[in-house]
Amino acid sequence: MKKRMNIAIAAVVSLFIAVNIHLLFSEKSKVPKTIHVSQYERMSTDQYEETVKKEGLLSPEEMYTIYVGDGESIDQWLVKEGDRIQVGEEIARLQTERADSQMAAWEAEEEGLLDQLSAIDETISDLEYERDNAQSGANHQSTETAGETEIELNIQVDLHQDGSYSQAIAAAERERSEIERQLKIIEAQLSQNPSRPALISPINGTVAEIHKNGTILSADIYSEEKLIKTYVQLEQWQDIEIDDTVRLQQNSLKTVIEGTVAFISEVPASEDKWRHAYEQLDPQRNTHSLDLYEIHIRPIEPLQELPYGAKMNAEIVVNEADAISVNKQWLLPFDRQTKTVWTLNNEGKAVNTQVSVPFYSHDRAVITDGIEAGDIAIKYPADTASNVITSLPFEFPNKSEWRAFGWKNYFKYAFLK
Repeated sequence: MKKRMNIAIAAVVSLFIAVNIHLLFSEKSKVPKTIHVSQYERMSTDQYEETVKKEGLLSPEEMYTIYVGDGESIDQWLVKEGDRIQVGEEIARLQTERADSQMAAWEAEEEGLLDQLSAIDETISDLEYERDNAQSGANHQSTETAGETEIELNIQVDLHQDGSYSQAIAAAERERSEIERQLKIIEAQLSQNPSRPALISPINGTVAEIHKNGTILSADIYSEEKLIKTYVQLEQWQDIEIDDTVRLQQNSLKTVIEGTVAFISEVPASEDKWRHAYEQLDPQRNTHSLDLYEIHIRPIEPLQELPYGAKMNAEIVVNEADAISVNKQWLLPFDRQTKTVWTLNNEGKAVNTQVSVPFYSHDRAVITDGIEAGDIAIKYPADTASNVITSLPFEFPNKSEWRAFGWKNYFKYAFLK
C-alpha cells in the first residue's frame, strides 16, 4: 500500500512539474522570461573600407610605333631593344635615295590624319550638342541623329539615352587621342634635317621592340611615364570607379605607394602580351577574353626605379565609410542590402531591427542606417521579445595600477566602507 502511495505521489509531482514547464516555456506562455546573453557589443563609429585586391604589371602609359612603309628604306639601325632614347634622337638612318618618297608618304599621312582629327572634333561637338538637348528635354532631332547615329569611328549608339551619348563621346575622344599620337610621330619625322634622313623618336622613352623584317619596318618606344595595368571580371568592374584610391606594393619598394584608378575599359580586353603576362600571375585567371576588362592605375609618385613588366600588388578601395559595424555572423537576411540584427531597446528587451548594410569589411558588416552609436547589438537567436541580462564588463587592473591605488585606499574600502 505504501509503495503504491509513493508511486502516486511521484506521478503527481512529475505531472505538476511538466505542466509548469509547459506554462513557462511554451510559445504561448505569457510568463515574462529573462535570458542571459554573453555576446553583445555597444555600437561605436570607426573608419571602414571595402577593397579589391589585384595583381598588376608596370607598363608604359603610352607606346609609340615609328615605321617606314618600304622594307628597303632602312640603311642602318642606330639603337637596340632596351636602349634609352631622347626626343629627336635618331632611331635608324634612311637610305638617301629613298628618303624623298618616304617624306612624301609621311606628308600625305599627316594630311589624312588632320582631316580625321577635324571630322572627330565635329562629331564630338555634335554629340555634345545633342546630349545637351536631350538633358534639357528639347525635342529637336536632326535627320542625321534620329534614332541611331553611325559615326566614321565605327561607333553605333542609341541616342535616346544620356548614357549612350557619354559612351559615344568617350569612344570618339579615345580615337582622337590615338590620332594625336600618330600625328606626333609623323610631325617628328617631318621636322628632321632633310640632309640627314632618319627615323626620329617623338618622345623620351625606352626602345621596347624593333621589327627588322617584313614590308613595314618599325620600332616600338615606351614612354617614360608608367602606370599599373590590371584586369578585372565583370563583378569587380561594376564596383570600381575612376579616381578610386589604390594602395600599391612591390617587394623592392620600402613603403606603400598610393595611386588612383585612371582608366576603366568598357570593352572586353583583347589578347596581347600584357594580358597574357597577367594571366600567368592571377591564380584565378579566366581564359575567356570576354570575362576580363582592362584597368589602368596611375601612381602618385613616379616609379622610375622599377622596370617595365614588374609585378605590383594593388589594393583598390571601392567603398569606405565612417560608420558603425557588427559581427556579420549576427545578421539575419532580409533582402540584398537590408538585413536584421537583434538589439536592446530602452526597456531592456531584445528587438529585431532592420539595418542597411552597403558593404562588408573583413568579418564586420558596415551599417549606415537602422541603429546608431551607443545602441547595443546582441547575438540572440530568439524570435520574440524577451528581457535580457548581459554579463558585466570585467577588466583586471595591471600591476602598475594596483600599486598606484595605494595601501591606504585598500584599507579604507576594505574595512571602513
